[in-house]
Order: sequence, then structure tokens, then C-alpha cells
Amino acid sequence: MTTVVAAVAVYVHQLPVAPFTIGDRHPIDALLIAIVFGMIIRNSARLSEALGAGIKYSVKKVLPFAIVLMGAKLNFFDVLRVSGQALMISVICVIVALGLTVWLCRRMGVGQKLGLLIGIGTAICGGTAIAVTAPTIEADDNDTAFAITTITLFGLVAIFLFPVLGAMLGLSQTEFGIWAGVAIHATPQVMAAGFAYGEAAGEIAVIVKLVRVLLLAPLVVGLGAWYAREKRKQQQAHVAQPLKLTTLFPPFILGFLALAIANTLHLLPDFTVHLQQSILWEAGAMPMSMRKMVTTVSSFLITIAMAGVGLGVHLKSLRRVGFKALYVGMFSATVLTVFSFGLLKLML
Repeated sequence: MTTVVAAVAVYVHQLPVAPFTIGDRHPIDALLIAIVFGMIIRNSARLSEALGAGIKYSVKKVLPFAIVLMGAKLNFFDVLRVSGQALMISVICVIVALGLTVWLCRRMGVGQKLGLLIGIGTAICGGTAIAVTAPTIEADDNDTAFAITTITLFGLVAIFLFPVLGAMLGLSQTEFGIWAGVAIHATPQVMAAGFAYGEAAGEIAVIVKLVRVLLLAPLVVGLGAWYAREKRKQQQAHVAQPLKLTTLFPPFILGFLALAIANTLHLLPDFTVHLQQSILWEAGAMPMSMRKMVTTVSSFLITIAMAGVGLGVHLKSLRRVGFKALYVGMFSATVLTVFSFGLLKLML
């Protein structure tokens, strides 16, 4: 069932009408669409208990495997393509956004795990960062769904707001590209806002955004190590057991890093498939990229997992969260926008 919901979400994500398509960009992630469809189905129809096992499998087993494959998107040498100032702005903004969000969640009584998910979604790359982080800190489906919905909402607002603000502030193509790449949440949203301002701004925004995505790996590994230690302290017996590597770093994170290193070192080959004449296809050569194949599979598997997340969400449970988490998301997005603009003007 999660596969069907994911396939429909991908189709809707690419519909050639607003708001799913703006120009040649698709700003609304298939992840969010899959979650929303899943939530609608879960809360409007009675699902057979036989479907429960498959839904849980999608979240618990498919998602970690998809995260491993997502490592093929990362190339650590991409950092070298961005100026030192832009890289420094990205790092500082990630630290400030995550720290302020977690602090505000504590002050407002929002759960720690939900706060971490909203913080890392704001700081790094929206729904994808949340999907990667959720299993690392054992967040439940409600927290994951609420965090992705919150982050996506403010990211969509930024698509239309940033180009207007950029024009009002008289930003150059370079300045706007760096600002959009640092302050807007998800990659499709960064691209939509960047290219709406100009071709050069769009290209710079994408490069800066890639730097933020690269920061996901060390941040998730650090969160995984911290969470494992905290959990171990709570469950610690009188005689301490040796701390295993797989306890500090979940295996799927290790696989994610290994595949990222392989991509960085260009170990994922490009090749050509030579087709002979057939009733199904014409003879010819078909260029193939293992990296693109792996990342495409990863994106669809993550969408399947997010469909499972949506199908596991009870709206009554979300009501208990209230509007506090939504306020936290709005505050974090606003602070990141203003703070990154201030750094931009100070350092460039």
C-alpha cells in the first residue's frame, strides 16, 4: 500500500500545474505529498490489520536502506567549489538555527525529539534531513510528520517571499544566491526561489545548498552518538558494558558515509548499455549512471517510507502537540532568514 501511495505522490509532485510546478521546478516535495495522502487515508478509512505489518516495514526497514543509498548524492569535494565566506556562513547558520530551535522548544514545552527534527530540518535540508534523522533518534511517526509539514510550509512561503525581498533590498545575483542557499529549507524550494531571481542566482544557490547538505552527514553522526550515549545512561546496568561501534553509529549511517566516500572518489561508474534490435526497443546505445540510478531509487524508497509515516499518524495525537511547534518552526525560519542576511552583508 505504501508503494502505491508513494507512486501517486511522485505523479502529483510532477503535475504541470501550480503549485506543483512553477516554471520548470517542482517546489512541493513528493515526501510531503506522500505524508499528507497517508494521513488522509489513515484518518478517513478503516485499514485492515493485515496492512499494518507492511506499513511498519516501510518505516523501520525501507527507510534505513534508502538512507544508505542517499549517500551517493554527496560529494565532499563540492565544498571546494564554494568560497570560504559562503561555507563559513553556512556552518554558522546551521549551528545557530539548530541551537535556537532546540532551546526554544525546551522553553515552550515542545518535545525534545520534535524540536531536534524541526531544528535539523530548518538548518540543513528540510524533509530529507528530518527523514534521515528520525530513525537515528527513534522519533515516532507523529513527530516526523509534524516536523516535515511545518518545515515544508515555511519553505513554500520562502519561495515567493525571497525574490520579492531580494529585489527590495537590491541584492546582486551572487548575494541572493548565497542567501537563498543558506536560508531556504529544501533543495527544490532553493532552486525555485534562486532561478526565479535569475539564472546566476539559481546556480549559486544550488551550490551553497549542496554545502548545507554535506553538513548533514557529520551532524547526524554526532546526533546518533549523543542519543546512543543518553539512552545508554538511562538503561545502564551496574556493570558497564563495552560500547560498540554500532551502538554509537547506527549501521545505516555507516553505510551512508561509505557510499558518500565512494561517490566522492568517483567509484560509482558511468557506463553504456548497447541494445540490439527488439520488438520492445530500437537498437542503439544508452548511457547509464550508477550514481543517478542509486539516487533515484533512494528518493522513491524514502517517499515510500514517508507514505508509511503518514499512514501511521493519528490526527488526534497531533492535536496534543498544539500550535507551539508551529510557532517554533516560524521563529526558526525567521531567525535563519534575518541572521543569514546579516552575515551575508558582514562577510561579503
